[in-house]
Amino acid sequence: MIQIGDLPRDRVGEVLHLALGPGQADFVGAIGDMVKDPYPARDFHVVREGRDVVGFFKIDRDYAPSHDFAEPHGWGLRGLLIGAQFQGRGIGRAVLALLPPYLAHRYPGQTLYYLTVNCRNEIAYRAYLSGGWRDEGGIYHGGSAGPQHIKRLDLP
Repeated sequence: MIQIGDLPRDRVGEVLHLALGPGQADFVGAIGDMVKDPYPARDFHVVREGRDVVGFFKIDRDYAPSHDFAEPHGWGLRGLLIGAQFQGRGIGRAVLALLPPYLAHRYPGQTLYYLTVNCRNEIAYRAYLSGGWRDEGGIYHGGSAGPQHIKRLDLP
């Protein structure tokens, strides 16, 4: 069973084993770099399958000021990574299905989230669509690996 939970910054060692698959470095940072994020408004979250730690992501509560496409009250999903050693088992799809209710429970009252996904990352693009994220039709050009689709998740 897949579960999502908070990852306190003093426990980031729990995710350091998560590996990038071939070609993923263009789309997501290495886990060792992602957990060095110094911004306190970025909350760390862990994905577990049973007792195994299989994934990681961040919620950026200060996303809008650095992304001109985002509405002022919009937060961001950053750095979603399912470790390469755990990919191909449907974990990513399960996480995306669990994410809206998890976010609604974890951040009551926060109803708008954004993410960007590299235009070359078709697998992630389709997965986010199936997880309820809408393509806003815009392209973000601030990504380190080229243009990115802008996606939006509206919670009730």
